[in-house]
Amino acid sequence: MKSAIYWLNVPLAERTENGGQPVLKYDAPNTLVLPVDGTAYVGIADEEAAERLLSHPDVTTLGKAERSRIEPVPGVPVTWESLEAQIPSLGTIHGGKKAVGLGDVISALTRRVRMHECGSCRRRKRGLNRITVWGWWRDRQPSLQPEG
Repeated sequence: MKSAIYWLNVPLAERTENGGQPVLKYDAPNTLVLPVDGTAYVGIADEEAAERLLSHPDVTTLGKAERSRIEPVPGVPVTWESLEAQIPSLGTIHGGKKAVGLGDVISALTRRVRMHECGSCRRRKRGLNRITVWGWWRDRQPSLQPEG
């Protein structure tokens, strides 16, 4: 079941922190923030947090019709739907207890530059995953050595 995503128009704070990065006027954890000219489009999956933000008079809902007229990231071919797919996983702690193989690293980099993975790529990825680049100590089974 897909959780509901709420898109809000939230003003930015007067001052910026973190080396000039835009800061939301109100606290909004686990959100996707798209800053645009003194305001920000905020995607959030938590209904209670969305209601808390909407309790401020200068926060408004960004409707589907309004979103269709707005380019989410100007100059970048990104859709609202692709952004919505990322929101439910924000703030979750991923397992991270698995070793990372070279195939997974290359796959992540190629996805980042929007290259699609074909069947040959998947086979190559499985083969390259035999080379562990991070977390190699997690794959080893503990061995009990007799004291002697």
